[in-house]
Amino acid sequence: MRSFPPLKGIIYFEASARLQSFKLAAEELFVTPGAVSHQIQTLEGFIGQKLFIRQHRGIKLTNAGVRYFNRIGLILRDLDQATTDIGFVTKTQKITVSIPPTLLNKWLLPRINYTYLSENDISVVFVDTIEMLDLNKEKIDISIRYSIDKPNEKYCRLLFQEQMVAVCAPDYIDKPITKNSMELLFTSTLIETTNRLIQWDLILANNHIKSHPNQSKIYFQNSMHAIEAAIQGIGIAFVNRIFIESYLEQGVLIEAIDMNIIQDKIPSYYLVSNYEKMQDPATQLLYQEIESYIDDDIITVDVNLF
Repeated sequence: MRSFPPLKGIIYFEASARLQSFKLAAEELFVTPGAVSHQIQTLEGFIGQKLFIRQHRGIKLTNAGVRYFNRIGLILRDLDQATTDIGFVTKTQKITVSIPPTLLNKWLLPRINYTYLSENDISVVFVDTIEMLDLNKEKIDISIRYSIDKPNEKYCRLLFQEQMVAVCAPDYIDKPITKNSMELLFTSTLIETTNRLIQWDLILANNHIKSHPNQSKIYFQNSMHAIEAAIQGIGIAFVNRIFIESYLEQGVLIEAIDMNIIQDKIPSYYLVSNYEKMQDPATQLLYQEIESYIDDDIITVDVNLF
């Protein structure tokens, strides 16, 4: 069976050794100097060694006291770090955010100010989904929703409208920005994202192009994979410009075909929460933080709070 030294004595000893004074240790610990002295004596009795030399003008560590102080200093630091590590989640407040996967990966993660959130004791739990989850039933605090119609939650802010563009790898086609080239389309593999509200069939119909019966297509559930497929030279992807702007600037992707985009009922991304969730100051803070990432250059309609 383990025999532990008196823990209160350890704490009082560490403070006394560090401050070289029973009086100062007592002030730090909010006890009397007599209580400190008593705990030190109890610890010395347990160890069987004198830890301090009591002098008229103060105290001084014995050789045993110096060795013991050095050892327990390391132990107490480890204990403090272990407590901080295991207790971090409980000390910070979790805010759960549901968000489409590609928007999380390509837009929010590069912008989020983790230092700011940490300073305000906020940790974020991301639920990456395109589904419109019920804020209360699914225990979601903030949601970024992808839809054509404005969500009816009390707090609803337009982040940006979708700006779709057809892109491919530079060596996939001979000449970029071809105006409605039916031949190019029919001889290319069209990369489809099944979760998008605007897809190739709508775009082709909007440009009065009939689908070729032998059209080559490849399907992905979200835009991240569609973008990667285009980068690898598999075909032409129709994706949100915001997600691939850096790839266009770097020349990793190019605009392949100049297509007419459907102008009415354009899908958008909305930042939403409800009255109950927004009574929490931490939720308010994170909501306002995400609002601050909005780039006015990509907003095409009024973005005032509804």
